[in-house]
Amino acid sequence: MFYSARKTSLCERALKKSFSELGLTLANISFATECMGLGAVLINAFKKYNLVFVIGGLCFDNYRSIKKIISNAVADTKVDDCKKLENKIGSDGYVLRAQNQILVLLPDEPEQIENIMQGNIRGYIKIYNKVEV
Repeated sequence: MFYSARKTSLCERALKKSFSELGLTLANISFATECMGLGAVLINAFKKYNLVFVIGGLCFDNYRSIKKIISNAVADTKVDDCKKLENKIGSDGYVLRAQNQILVLLPDEPEQIENIMQGNIRGYIKIYNKVEV
């Protein structure tokens, strides 16, 4: 899903390339431009899929910050794992796992998506993901 993202078609292309290298399939694309829309889309996505990617929102420092939104959303949820995905060329990404559901937060720059997807996230997804994206 894209959250207040820029360069969406280029980001989608970078994500599809990374998915193909991992043997994943992009099953659905959604968009949200504000917090409430993001919440609704995430709830629907996790009803269908165990692995959800959110592109964008990492550069915001205000109420639109994806980090703050997700932090508030999972405050009362037992999170099994939360990792920063280091990105030497821009904004770091994040991965959160609660039971069998995984949420991956990525910046909205194609080069940065590819950089993060080439890192430790590859092994993490292979270990925990058992379904299509």
